[in-house]
Amino acid sequence: MKPREKKPETVFRIINRKTGEAIGSYSRAYCDEYDFNSADEARSANCHDIFKDRETYKIAKYKVTYELIEDDV
Repeated sequence: MKPREKKPETVFRIINRKTGEAIGSYSRAYCDEYDFNSADEARSANCHDIFKDRETYKIAKYKVTYELIEDDV
């Protein structure tokens, strides 16, 4: 997913089970990519299949919302 494009309603992120942090996957087009369209897409994000290691990485599903904080600043 391109960083500046509006996200879909639901995204999936790769999470390191040990640290609880989101893990990015390098993409030539976007640098590190964190948001994916499906759990399968997230697990397949690396050509070496490292994210398929379910003991080390989990996939979290997020609901994306946009909240207007201030209009016309």
